Amino acid sequence: MTNDIKAKSATAFADSANKCAEPVAALDFETALMLEARQFEARSQVEEGKGPRPLRLIVVDLEFAYDRDAYEGYKVAEGAGAEKDIRWPFHAIACASWMILRFDPSAEVPVVEEVTTLANDEANEAEIAARLFGVLELHPGARLITWGGESKDLAVLRRVAAAAGLLLPPQLLDPHPHSRHRLDLCRAVSGSARFPHLPEFAAAIKVPCKPAAAKEVGPLVEREEWEKVRDQCLADVLTTCVIALQHLAASGAVTCHRQRSIAAIAEAASKAMPRSAFVRNTFAPWARARLAESRLSGAIYRAG
Repeated sequence: MTNDIKAKSATAFADSANKCAEPVAALDFETALMLEARQFEARSQVEEGKGPRPLRLIVVDLEFAYDRDAYEGYKVAEGAGAEKDIRWPFHAIACASWMILRFDPSAEVPVVEEVTTLANDEANEAEIAARLFGVLELHPGARLITWGGESKDLAVLRRVAAAAGLLLPPQLLDPHPHSRHRLDLCRAVSGSARFPHLPEFAAAIKVPCKPAAAKEVGPLVEREEWEKVRDQCLADVLTTCVIALQHLAASGAVTCHRQRSIAAIAEAASKAMPRSAFVRNTFAPWARARLAESRLSGAIYRAG
């Protein structure tokens, strides 16, 4: 096993829940999102006379650690002019998690094609990035979904690719934050409003979020408690999946039975990560309860 974090004497850092703290100037995003959803639907139905095509989403989350050795070298070189905060170029990937969802035409529930979580006890930063890039390359038409990824995660992945000699996948080639190959849900749900943290937004819509507060993830990385770090990272992916499902259904980009879809996501996560305390004790019971409620009320929520 390789441990890139330990080799760099890094102090743990994980703030994926706190990304997107402030909005930046942008286009009329709500209009752009609506038009893009409609254009996707039109392309799917008419391109070369083919019928509707599946929509594939790859939902990704990263957790990080500080590369303090590199930062200290920078501070020595720059002196008083050095940045006081350890910014994203010095954030090393400690863990990554991703889930692939395929929405087939006329299907009410997405197919969960893959659930993967990889930490530094199994692979170093470059190896984690290479695994993720391979998945994205395998599905060049898939849309990359993140929460606040445009603010840091994707920048770190581009840095790793350049340093390690990796080829960027199609989803990362366009640096524009509103690239049609990606969707940053933090920006999408906010428009011109202030960007919320993931736990903040999840609490507001009553969706389970990570088992520990964001500030507690860093110490878990520092202590190399990789099982707990994986659980945190997977939890962010599951929460982001639910938000993506709801947001894309509301915009008309997908049509699904929401409660059954969430139950399918929970079942896939349980099979892929049977030791996950978050899935077993929180997410799966919540998903089952949502499904039971929908059966009692007879409500089916569909978009389109």
